[in-house]
Amino acid sequence: MDVVEITRPGADLGGTMTQMRTWLDHHQVEPALFELGFLPGRRIRFRFQFQRASEASTFARVFDGEVFSEQDEAAD
Repeated sequence: MDVVEITRPGADLGGTMTQMRTWLDHHQVEPALFELGFLPGRRIRFRFQFQRASEASTFARVFDGEVFSEQDEAAD
């Protein structure tokens, strides 16, 4: 599975989540996992885990995120 991490300013949490949910619904994609983390400097990190690499890469491209594969995480 591939993980997408997206970091955004925390000021528009609701708007950002709505945009992501709308995209996921429109493309009929259901992430296997969703995590939300609060970072220093009032930033928010969204983590989504996808079954298909193609879904992860497209989602990351649309929302300016970064893709990590399970192999990347196993090497750490």
